[in-house]
Amino acid sequence: MNQNKRLYHYTSVDATLKILQTQKLRLNNLTAMDDPEEAKSEDSYNAGRWVFTSSWTTLRDNKKMFQAYGMSGEGVCISLPEYPFYTMFGNPLQKNKLFMQSIGVIEPVYFTRGTEIYTEKYNLMFLPAKVEQISVIYTDYEDLLYPKVSNKTSKGLSYFDGLLGKYKDLKWSYQKEIRYRLRPTLINNMHRPLNENDYEQMMSGVIYAKISENCPVDYIDIPINLRNIEIILGSRVDNVQKSKIQKVAKRYCPNPIFLNSNINW
Repeated sequence: MNQNKRLYHYTSVDATLKILQTQKLRLNNLTAMDDPEEAKSEDSYNAGRWVFTSSWTTLRDNKKMFQAYGMSGEGVCISLPEYPFYTMFGNPLQKNKLFMQSIGVIEPVYFTRGTEIYTEKYNLMFLPAKVEQISVIYTDYEDLLYPKVSNKTSKGLSYFDGLLGKYKDLKWSYQKEIRYRLRPTLINNMHRPLNENDYEQMMSGVIYAKISENCPVDYIDIPINLRNIEIILGSRVDNVQKSKIQKVAKRYCPNPIFLNSNINW
């Protein structure tokens, strides 16, 4: 990642205060996005409940983005260096007894700090183990907007959810969106196959859960590094709210930067 590149997130004052106080970023599943169509795939609407994203953009102090997501100037535009997550090396599954008993030990991997809590508490395994950063692609091709996620291949059953959350309708292209994404899998439905070379037995449970069942969580909160956070205060934010944001940011963030939006309403 380019540490000199910054991304922008438009949100409310209350949501900004929560990010500052918890030092965490919330990733919601695709059913909570501004376009409910995003959660759909060719074979299941429910698959969108297993893909979690946080929406950012390359657009700085942008009027249309402020209007849509920054409360028409009563909110905030947050800026951070891209990929503000903490990466660890180890076995994020080691405290999950169900996985260790059914699958066994795995080689250490790089994973995003904070995901291991959901593995231990909710039996969720994340593949990939690190938060993904993806650039949204805007299209009118329905095969991309509503992809088929479960497939039968020559090697058996497979599940492809990498397209979910990556493509959006052309009408959203003004957003210039960059997303952070997590894709959990329920460990309850993962069992070591009787035949080590036959993973269809394991995948059938995984696929059934993702297209038929709800994920045990509606959102995922992940710790982020708030060093050098830039906070662009909307031009309609009153002085009381500005003072509160500045006070909280100075308490929880190293070297916060405060700016006022140049947008007139």
